[in-house]
Amino acid sequence: MKQNKRLQIIGGLAALSVLVLVGLVVVFNSTETSDTCTISRGNLVASISGRGEVHGEKSIPIELADVLQDYQLRVWRYKITELIAAGKQVKKGDFIAQLDPSELMNNMRERKTEKEKTDSDLINAVIDSTVTLTAKREDIYNAFLELQYKQIDLDMSKFESGAEQRKAKMAYQKAQILLDKAKRDYQLEENRQKVRISRYESNSNRLNDDIGKFQKAMAALRINSPGDGIVMIGEDFTGKKLTKDSQVYSWRPQLATLPDMSSAIVETYIKEIEITKINLGDSARIVVDALPNKVFTGKVIKIANMGEEKSSFDMKVFLVLIRFDRVDNDLKPGMACNNDIIFANCNNQLLAPLKSVFSKGTERVVYLKRSGKIMEQPVVLGAEDEENVVILNGLNEGDKILLRQPETGEISS
Repeated sequence: MKQNKRLQIIGGLAALSVLVLVGLVVVFNSTETSDTCTISRGNLVASISGRGEVHGEKSIPIELADVLQDYQLRVWRYKITELIAAGKQVKKGDFIAQLDPSELMNNMRERKTEKEKTDSDLINAVIDSTVTLTAKREDIYNAFLELQYKQIDLDMSKFESGAEQRKAKMAYQKAQILLDKAKRDYQLEENRQKVRISRYESNSNRLNDDIGKFQKAMAALRINSPGDGIVMIGEDFTGKKLTKDSQVYSWRPQLATLPDMSSAIVETYIKEIEITKINLGDSARIVVDALPNKVFTGKVIKIANMGEEKSSFDMKVFLVLIRFDRVDNDLKPGMACNNDIIFANCNNQLLAPLKSVFSKGTERVVYLKRSGKIMEQPVVLGAEDEENVVILNGLNEGDKILLRQPETGEISS
């Protein structure tokens, strides 16, 4: 019995020893696996993600009528009092928006008051001209009569002495000069009155034209659809969607658009720190929020030259346009989407986890583990995705590197 019991104890101790050894091996392997990785070849697709909005590549603008943009109206902005809902299907001639007429009416009232005064001044000018020119004609007639009297005196002076004859002749010449002056005065006054009346007439005609423009502008305050389609409401100069009570400016006349969805694009914004990675022609993967089971593809067709401030970003962003490779009847303008712009597609390249790469000054390094030693190894990096990065130089396939930054004492000199 004692011997059997002793054998059982020895067997139990042996089994326990085996379990401990197995556990140590497992722990060692686990530590090795989580601590290092082996460099191998693989494929990597590098992309930049961004939110965007679907639009028609071409569209019919819905904007202020030309007469509302006329600077002579002296109305630079119009308040929206009624506005159609975004995304509504409309036919040509359907209502889009109504603008506030108050500023136009005030300016038109001023023009009418000014025209009434101008017309009154014109009538007075005509009356004044008639009276003045009548008086000038009487002056001419009187000067002519005076000349006739002097002619009689001159004719009778031939019976007088030589002195009287000279005196009569001088009186006649003086009368001739006065007649000529009266005629010149009449001509000058006539021209002056014509200019004066013409000025009033011109002002009256101009004001009449202005009033006509105001009347046309009043009729143009109701804005109707220029065609069939789905209405996309525009934005103000701050980037906010137009709504009731928003202001539309004569120098920014667009209220909305009617997109042509036969060719669709995505408008997305990319941060300035990433924009240099993108090039025209890069492929994109598009997933529309409203159509989650469909994946669309497209290509980058435009990259803005200048960045802009957007409230939803903490830095400047650049507008990027992506054209759909194909369109779908379910695509609607204004739909939100996620876009992955693929700027690098690397096949059969050496890959390393991003967490294994560290910065040291201007260099990027990894920590190579070889023959039990840890060595610092500078590397040249290529494209990266969310987890891995392409190694262009510095490592070979099969190299083992640390997934952590070692302590200073662990690194071999």
